[in-house]
Amino acid sequence: MLDRAKTQTKGPQHFVTRADVLAWIVLAIAAVLASLPLLTRGYSCGHDFDFHLRSWMEASTQWKGGIVKPVWAFHAAWDAGEPRLLFYPPLSWMTGALLTLLLPWSGIVFSFTALILFLCGVSMHRLLRRWVSPGLAVLGGCLYLVNPYMLFCAYERTAYAELMAAAWMPLLLIGLLRERVTAWRIAVAIALLWISNAPAAVVGCYTMLLIGGMRWLYLLRKDRNAAWPYFGRVTAGFLLGVLLDAFYLFPFAVERKFITLNAALTPAASPEANYLFAYSKDEFHNGVLLHSSTIALVLVAAALVCGGVALLLQRKQVRAFAGMHDRDASLQQHNAWRIVVPLLMIYSVIVLVLQTPVSGPVWHHAPQLNFLQFPWRFLAMQGAVSVTVVMLMVKRITASHAVTQKTNTTWIVAGLVLTLVAAYGLANPIFRQGCDDEEGLAPQWTFFHRGDGFEQTDEYTPTHDDNDVLKIKLPAAWIAQDVRNQPASGNGSFPKGTPLPAEQIPHSDDLIFTAHATHADDVLIVRLRPFYGWHVVLDGVEQSALPQRPDGLLAVPLNSVGKHRVEARYRKPWDQWAGGALSLLGLGFLIIAAKREESSHSSLLR
Repeated sequence: MLDRAKTQTKGPQHFVTRADVLAWIVLAIAAVLASLPLLTRGYSCGHDFDFHLRSWMEASTQWKGGIVKPVWAFHAAWDAGEPRLLFYPPLSWMTGALLTLLLPWSGIVFSFTALILFLCGVSMHRLLRRWVSPGLAVLGGCLYLVNPYMLFCAYERTAYAELMAAAWMPLLLIGLLRERVTAWRIAVAIALLWISNAPAAVVGCYTMLLIGGMRWLYLLRKDRNAAWPYFGRVTAGFLLGVLLDAFYLFPFAVERKFITLNAALTPAASPEANYLFAYSKDEFHNGVLLHSSTIALVLVAAALVCGGVALLLQRKQVRAFAGMHDRDASLQQHNAWRIVVPLLMIYSVIVLVLQTPVSGPVWHHAPQLNFLQFPWRFLAMQGAVSVTVVMLMVKRITASHAVTQKTNTTWIVAGLVLTLVAAYGLANPIFRQGCDDEEGLAPQWTFFHRGDGFEQTDEYTPTHDDNDVLKIKLPAAWIAQDVRNQPASGNGSFPKGTPLPAEQIPHSDDLIFTAHATHADDVLIVRLRPFYGWHVVLDGVEQSALPQRPDGLLAVPLNSVGKHRVEARYRKPWDQWAGGALSLLGLGFLIIAAKREESSHSSLLR
C-alpha cells in the first residue's frame, strides 16, 4: 500500500512520495478517530477549557473589528481587560479563533483537537520514516497521536496549547538526531514550540540541552572535528529560533515586569506538589496526579524496556540512517543503533528522576524551570521519545522479514484500530471531563456576546491591581467625585462613544467617552485597567500620573465643569515594533540558511 515511489519536482532533493501522501491521509483518518468521542459524546470540559475557549472568542471578535494582532483581551477581568493575548503564545489561540470563523461553533472543539492530533502524527511520521518502513512509520504516527499523555492533554486537561506544542516535539528530535545537523531545522522546531506553549518550549530547550549535549560529548570522544561544528549548529539553531519569535518573546521580556507573572507559581502548581504519586488534601488534584504519574511510568518503562530489547537484538552490522550522506561525521560512521537508542534511554531515565523529590534542587535552581510548574510536562517530549524507541524495537524484531505491501497494510490497519480503541477505551471513559451548566459552549458563547465578561487571569493582572476588590457588572464608565467611588444604581453611566464621522473613525482599540462634569472635582471612572501601551487623552491633551484605584480601573479627573471628551487609546509600544522587525530579520536568516543547505546538498549529489 505504501511504497517509496517518487514524483520528482524541482532539483534532485525535492520530491513528493506517494508513500507520504498516503501516510498523511491515513494519519488524518486516525486523528479523526482519536477525536471522535468529542463529536459523538460531546466535548470535554477539561481543566483549561474555559481559558482557551474565551481566548478564541476574544481573538475572533477582535478580528471582525479590524484588529489584526490582538493584544488586549477586553472581556477579561469582567470587561476591565487584561493583556493575555500579548503574553500567551499566539499560535494556539489564533488557530482556535480562525476555526470559530470558518466552522460551526458546535464542532470547534472536535475540529481543533483532530487538527492538532493530525499534526502530531505527521511530525512523528517524518521522524520515523528515515529509520523504519513506511507502514511502521504510519503506525508510529498513530501511536504518538494517541499516546496516553496526548489523550490526557486533549480530554482531561484540554491543554490545547500544550497539545499543539507536542506536534513539534518530533521535529526537534529530527533536528538533534539526524545525520547532517542543520541550524535552520532546529530553529524551526524551537520557534514553533515558543509560539505554541511556553512551558513546552522550556521542555524543548532542556531537551535540546540534554540530548544535544550527550551527542556532543559522544562526538568529542569519537571525532573532535565533528563535535564543534555540531555544537555550533545546535547553538545557532537555538538562537535563530528565538530570533524568529522575537515578535512575541521581545515584548514579553520587556513588559513582563508590568504583570504579576509569579502569581502562576501557586503551591498547588509547584514541582513539590506534583512529583510522582504525590498526595494532597485536594481529591481532584490527586486524581490528576494519579493519571500523570501512571502515564509517566508507562512511557518511561516503554522506552527502557523496548530500548533494551532493541539493543539485545542488535546485530554487528546495521544500516545506519538509510538515505543520509556522510558529509557530517558521526551517526553514519558509528552505528546509529548504538547512539540513538542509548541517548533516548538515558533521556528517559532523566525524565523519570525529574518526577521525584530527588530532583528538587534542579527545579529550584535551573533557569526558568520553576515556571514549568508540573514535572510531568516533560512527558510531552517523553511521548515522542518512547514511540521512537518502540518503533525502532519493532524494526529490529522484523528486520529479517522483507517489507511488502501486505506488511505495510497490516501496520496501517493496526494503527487505525489502535486509535479507535484508545479513543473509546481510554480517552472517553477515563480522561473525559463532564461539563457544568455554565461551562458548555453555548452558555459561554451567550455570556460572551451578552457582554458579561469573564474572570481575570491572575498571572496577567497588571501590577498593583487588586482582583479581590474588582466588581462585576460595572457600567462602561461613570462620573464620581471620589476616585474610589463605585457606581450606585442610576449613577450616570456612559456607554462606549458613538461612531464619529467617517474621516474621524477611531482605531478599533479606542474607547471614547463624552462626559458632562457638574463639579470641578468630578472624575470619570472607566471600566478599563490601563496598561503599558494605553494612552489617555482629555480634551486633546494626553494625561500622565493619573490617580490610582485599588481595583486598577482608569480614573480621569475632569478638572472643570462642562463637557469633556475622554479617549483611551491603545498603541503598540516600541518593543512590539522592534520584536516584529527582529522576527523579519530572523526569517531572512532562516531562508538564507535553508537555501545554503539546499545548495550544499545538491552539490554533493552531483
